[in-house]
Amino acid sequence: MAKPQSQPSPQPKPQQGLKHYQNDQWTLNDNLGLGRVGDQLARMILEVTPPFTIGITGKWGSGKTSILRRSYATLGGLLLQQPLAFSKARKESTDKNNLHKELHWDKPLRQDALAWSSSLYKVAKNTRCVWFSPWQYQNEDNPLIPLLLEIQNQFSTWAKLKQTGSNINRRGGLAAMALLERVTDAAATLMLGKNIKVASGTTQDVRKAWHDAEPNLLEASDGQRFHLLFEDAIDAVLAAENPDAQVQNKARLVIFIDDLDRCEESVIVRLLEVIKLYLNSNRCVFVLGLDDTAVVDALGRYWQRPEDLNREYLEKLFQTRIPVPLPRPEKVTQGILDQLTSHEIEHAEVMAKDIELLLEPNPRKVKNFVNGLCVAWAVSGAKGWVNNKEETRRFVMFHYMQQYHRAVWRLLERQPDALPFLWAVVTYAEPSAIEGIDVSGLDGEEQGLLMEMFRRAFSHVLKSKAKPDQDEEKHGSEDLDTAVKHFIQRQDRKRSDEYLCGLIKKLISADYRLDERYLYAEAESTTPPAQQE
Repeated sequence: MAKPQSQPSPQPKPQQGLKHYQNDQWTLNDNLGLGRVGDQLARMILEVTPPFTIGITGKWGSGKTSILRRSYATLGGLLLQQPLAFSKARKESTDKNNLHKELHWDKPLRQDALAWSSSLYKVAKNTRCVWFSPWQYQNEDNPLIPLLLEIQNQFSTWAKLKQTGSNINRRGGLAAMALLERVTDAAATLMLGKNIKVASGTTQDVRKAWHDAEPNLLEASDGQRFHLLFEDAIDAVLAAENPDAQVQNKARLVIFIDDLDRCEESVIVRLLEVIKLYLNSNRCVFVLGLDDTAVVDALGRYWQRPEDLNREYLEKLFQTRIPVPLPRPEKVTQGILDQLTSHEIEHAEVMAKDIELLLEPNPRKVKNFVNGLCVAWAVSGAKGWVNNKEETRRFVMFHYMQQYHRAVWRLLERQPDALPFLWAVVTYAEPSAIEGIDVSGLDGEEQGLLMEMFRRAFSHVLKSKAKPDQDEEKHGSEDLDTAVKHFIQRQDRKRSDEYLCGLIKKLISADYRLDERYLYAEAESTTPPAQQE
């Protein structure tokens, strides 16, 4: 008998007839094919020998958080919750609760999908996960104390859940809590140079304690003693449920750190130093989500030293870096199509394909563009007049120009009759093709200037008359990594704009005039329907 489908059910699609927009939240489903990366990351975390540091790298909006959260859920990480005054603690994202639970490794369907060995399941059973977002503590001078407090708070939540089910040794749990408080106080003492207690206080207390003393690191031996104390605390945390020494040999604490690149340069440097110098425990696996290019730039601004040294620094810190793969084009197209269909947009199939080819394959950018397109569709009343495939594609084309060629669109807003001049530039048309076109208020010289501005906007995709050595001169003063980064950025833009120029050639002609409905909102009568004649 065949086994049932082993993958967890995706989040439900919007109900028929209900328009929807894509938010920018991380997701646990696998609509863009990133779930496999999260599952493999979870497996890798169980297979490595701590101490180990993993970097999940990718550009802004590429899906790093979704990969980390899927791995976090798979390994049994708890939904985060915030204690509130005069009420129960509030959990995050209740709409994600069901899928979060379904992804746990101990679910039978998930075990079929993951196909881990029995030894990995034993390691997973004794693995604890902590989620830390350093950008939420930007006002802290050093992220070590907030990180330790987060470990303490999340272990406390986990211990309370386990005590309810009688699955934890109460004495062991209390001992672990006491050690975590002690290690947090030791961190403050180490960093400030005098004995203080902060573990039982609030974030405000921590900040006050920090600012009440002058930073003064103690001798190296004190740092070493702190490291040993931290290891004792983590051992106690991992032994709270199962004190068996043989089991503990493979147990580990996994600390997920997200959005490192959103932090100030000083916070980035201090957090990386904390991990390297103080938390490099034989029980800990660190998983960091970051745009490594942005982090290298931040290190350069902080240390004022060459980029190659900053890259070497990251290479020493991470035992491996896993780049976020691009989503499959068909997955992106299907997601766009689902949203366009919910808005009852005709010819949505060809529209979705145009969008996928126009945009960089970045989930956040795609969501942003399609959300704006759906709003523009409603504002312009497009359902009543965009009624054929060509006009639908023009709608996408003009919306792309609004979003990614703002200067060009500003010219067209002021001079809608100038569109044939743009067509002439893109198609290399002879001057005779646009002779006689009247652009109100612009004389011949100004019309020539208009065409020159259009040429500048698309110079990177038009046939160039530049000398062969101009590109070499442009990058001669840049180091190789910077030159490659700029080249890739231009290639991404070139890909999109080459497709845009192809649309202009197909959908625009010398005698086409920009419909004013692309420029103005659709007017609606304010008279109640019953009173209209």
